[in-house]
Amino acid sequence: MEKEVYDAIVVITVDDFRRIKPLHRRMVELLPVRRVIFCGNREVGEALQKEIGEGIFAGAEEKVVFQPEDEILPMPGVRKLWEALKERYKAEKGEKTTGVGWYYQQFLKMAYAFVCPDRYYLTWDGDTVPCKLFSMFSQNGIPYFDYKREQHEEYFVTLERLLHLKKVMAPSFISEHMLFCCDYVKEMLECIEKNTDIQGTIWWEKILYSIRPEKLLSNSFSEFETYGTYVAVNHPEAYRLREWHSLRYAAFFFATDGLCDRDWNWLGKDFQAISFERNMGLREDTQNLFNNPRYQEKLTARQLLEIIQEEFEEGDLFEVWDDNRSAGN
Repeated sequence: MEKEVYDAIVVITVDDFRRIKPLHRRMVELLPVRRVIFCGNREVGEALQKEIGEGIFAGAEEKVVFQPEDEILPMPGVRKLWEALKERYKAEKGEKTTGVGWYYQQFLKMAYAFVCPDRYYLTWDGDTVPCKLFSMFSQNGIPYFDYKREQHEEYFVTLERLLHLKKVMAPSFISEHMLFCCDYVKEMLECIEKNTDIQGTIWWEKILYSIRPEKLLSNSFSEFETYGTYVAVNHPEAYRLREWHSLRYAAFFFATDGLCDRDWNWLGKDFQAISFERNMGLREDTQNLFNNPRYQEKLTARQLLEIIQEEFEEGDLFEVWDDNRSAGN
């Protein structure tokens, strides 16, 4: 049982909300929180009410809440500044272009600290589903910083401009979720607002102004890396590090409505969660692998992924373990 009582906030678009519909109940049942707050626009609220009416959360309706995003941080102001900067920089779209929504959803996660009624809140990516029950606190009550291995240099260029901090640990704080402490979030945002080297008055304005002009349309800011680094430097005893493993590209191997209890039990031995990223789906060379009962009998999920990674050309698929043990140990 968690000693702290807190909620999870899931910032999500209506398209992603509908895409993960078959797995919403599992998310609500397994997250270690009092309530799961789906945060988005009016369409998200309508879609959630429809699911409640369909009985998807039967017996757990009190754990499901909708939070209008504009009550936390209105989108128009963020969009106006982003569009102005895009015009000023004559920013051009590339192969992978980041829109204002990329930054806005991160701002919402941090702005929630100003309306949260508790000491902590969990942010959870809307395309990610727990494989099993877990806790966000150690036995002595210290919260966890869960880490993985994603690396993106531009996050730290922006971080240094904002807070004059450099990367402080080899792993990454990006793990599809984070337990935020409201006091530390507000303290960090106040520090950003005090940075007179950057234009803007409000913290989110300064974040946008801090991004290098040529990187405005790229993924150039991370709320997880920024908060994790700030706390690691300024409150080093506040959290305990924990290695976290999630199957990021689960959409290559499973359909959202195609997992059975056997699959979840098998996955849960090696992974805390799996993610279904948008614009991905079952491929000819990856389907019928992770959900094959014959493979599940002979291999662990980790062993199978390590085999696949040897042949896979897209490096982002890689999951790295700190130890050299086989997945069966």
